[in-house]
Amino acid sequence: MEQSTPLKTARQSNFELLRIVAMFFVLLLHANWLAFHFPTSSEVSVSPISSFLRIWLEAITIVAVNTFVLISGYFGIRLRGKSLMSLLFQSGFYILGIYLVLVLALDEPISIKRLLLSFSPLAPTGGWFIPIYVGLMLVSPALNTYAEQVPKKSLARLILLGVALEAIFGWGVNHLQVQNGYSVLSFVLLYLIGRYLNRYAEDFKRYQGSFYLKLFLILSFVNALALYLLTALHLFVPSIPADLANKGMVAGLLLAYSSPINIAGAVCLVLLFSRIRIQSKAINWIASSTLAVYLIHCNEGLINWYISTVWVLSFYPMILFLIYLLLFLVAVFFGSILIDKLRIALWQYIGSPIYDRLSMLVKRSIPSISKTES
Repeated sequence: MEQSTPLKTARQSNFELLRIVAMFFVLLLHANWLAFHFPTSSEVSVSPISSFLRIWLEAITIVAVNTFVLISGYFGIRLRGKSLMSLLFQSGFYILGIYLVLVLALDEPISIKRLLLSFSPLAPTGGWFIPIYVGLMLVSPALNTYAEQVPKKSLARLILLGVALEAIFGWGVNHLQVQNGYSVLSFVLLYLIGRYLNRYAEDFKRYQGSFYLKLFLILSFVNALALYLLTALHLFVPSIPADLANKGMVAGLLLAYSSPINIAGAVCLVLLFSRIRIQSKAINWIASSTLAVYLIHCNEGLINWYISTVWVLSFYPMILFLIYLLLFLVAVFFGSILIDKLRIALWQYIGSPIYDRLSMLVKRSIPSISKTES
């Protein structure tokens, strides 16, 4: 049975809650991976349980980015000039704002090159996600038309073909420039999967949410176990490189965004939260600013501070470390949310009116341009 949600619909708190969870996954992912890196075979030998838990946490949280893109596909992107400008304003606000704070308040040396780059909302200092997501936004009208008009079997075949091609030619050898999931091509595939999950939502309601939760945990556990065994293999077969998992599997395969296992895990999360019935203004209010959490802590000027803070906290006894880490992540999360409310106000009262006036001027000038040309 086909039942597709319109592209423009009220915010559903279950999916807004998923955005919050996914963004907290991003914070955990970076706290775990960037601060401590992948466990070595020596660490596995000395601390086997904690090493496995670190790997499993990585396998659980790695699905965050895929989840965000799946949600975009589930509800569909309705591309408008104003929505695109709003996103670019948000990105530019943090790229330029953070740099100015670092220079003016923290005495960071001024770099003319970086200052000029800070005026670009797509500057690499703001992270990799926004430029690729903008690319997805630009092609979304064509994707929406295709996904709504093509028969179910054709859409399913295209998705399966895309996953297969990405796994064979783009996952390990990268002949398709998939870049382990850091690409518009990967986002397009995830977007189409999201549209399919929405359009044929009835097909997935035969299972309870607990089924998708168990499947998600099983997938992440299998992923983590494979990585753990590859890391520990050197302990039993010394001729095998000690960093086999770190070099051979982690970056390019099992923990890549383009990994079929991680795509399936993200799908499980979306289906799990689709079964939750909740409506909350507080959740919606928080979720509307979750992107700011990424844009702030992943900024080139702040990411090292984030990593070093986690590293310093790790010198406390384990229980205190976990408590302090949780408090730190919560502070970063909600601090970013509150800062973003200022950005939203600036857009609503300054940026949006300016855009509306410029848009009106452009629309008025089009007839006059046509008359002049005739």
